Amino acid sequence: MRVAVLPRDVAARVVSSGISRGVWVVNAVSLILTFPILAEFAVENGLVGSMLLPFLLLGVMLTIALIAAWKPTVGLALTFLAVGSVCAVAYELSLLAAYPAFISEAFFVVNRPAVSLVMIGAISSTWITGLLWTSVGFIVSCVVSVVVALIGGVPVVTGGGPLLAFLLYAVVYMVLGAIQRSQRRLVPAFDELARETLRLTEEEKRRSRTSAVVHDTLLNDLALVMNGPDLLDKRIVDRLSEDIETLTSAEWLRATEGTVVDESDAELRNQVMLMVSDLQWRGLTVHVTGSGQGIYRISPEVAATIVDVLRACLENVLRHSGSVVADIDIAYTATDVTIVVSDQGAGFDPDVIADDRLGVRVAVIERMTAAGGTARIWSSPGAGTSVVLSAPVLEIVTAHPESTHGHA
Repeated sequence: MRVAVLPRDVAARVVSSGISRGVWVVNAVSLILTFPILAEFAVENGLVGSMLLPFLLLGVMLTIALIAAWKPTVGLALTFLAVGSVCAVAYELSLLAAYPAFISEAFFVVNRPAVSLVMIGAISSTWITGLLWTSVGFIVSCVVSVVVALIGGVPVVTGGGPLLAFLLYAVVYMVLGAIQRSQRRLVPAFDELARETLRLTEEEKRRSRTSAVVHDTLLNDLALVMNGPDLLDKRIVDRLSEDIETLTSAEWLRATEGTVVDESDAELRNQVMLMVSDLQWRGLTVHVTGSGQGIYRISPEVAATIVDVLRACLENVLRHSGSVVADIDIAYTATDVTIVVSDQGAGFDPDVIADDRLGVRVAVIERMTAAGGTARIWSSPGAGTSVVLSAPVLEIVTAHPESTHGHA
């Protein structure tokens, strides 16, 4: 079973962003809890009538914090710092104006907005940015305390809340950074491993394809020399010269670099070439030509059927036609592969094939039909035989600008 693994850097950003969103949630919860604490203190000290403005200011900060917790952005973080600092100053001044003893009896209620300013995360994709945002919030919180002291004529008191919040989140982000650095040393980069594995796989495919081409070309040429006449005619000499030129040049190797080779297409070619080599050893010379605009993907079932049907056709040529030469032409379109098998042998009349002659009817026609293709036969006594096979192509994997041709 294959399991998708996030790249290491992406996973680190996901964790850091999750912590930042959690910081906003904690901020919102802290502001929500401030409402009942402030209400209880106001009731106990008869200050209910003076609490409308502080509640409104807390509500503004809570609204921004909730929006940021739902969808944190840099803009919302900056808005929270700007609007929140104003609200925090107005909140503290309004409480001190209503009850000056707040600064000595319940300062933890007074500086709750200042604590909230420290708990911002924005979009912290790394532990460093999260630490920076928290540091900026702590600085703004201290500035609020100084402004309140200057306007209200009271001593500068920051309280332990903002400092405690800053230290807490600073430790969280630094621990996260240490863990991520440690994991980078211990855990491999899976995305890099995947790319390297893919590169090695493609190189192995190219090596296998190269070996198959060299093997089949040399084997076919040796069979041609051994089974051919004592004096090689011009056509055979030209073919051998072309094969030698192909193998000694590096053009065909360079043409394969970076090409995606579909296994089903390569398997079909290899099976056809192996079958042709086997028949050449038995005395039948087979010339294979082909054309197409790329690499085509054929289902394994269709590819196996094509190979079996081709073997049946060539066996018929070898056994019944009296010819020692057959031709195979393979042509691709975007939807079909068409294969023509022909010989110049004795031929026969397809209309008078006996019912017990199952080779043509079952091994060729019915098998191609069962695979979703077609098979048509043209033949007449003394004029040879041509069999046209057609089968569906699933897709073109990659395309080349020019057609390719070859023999076997």
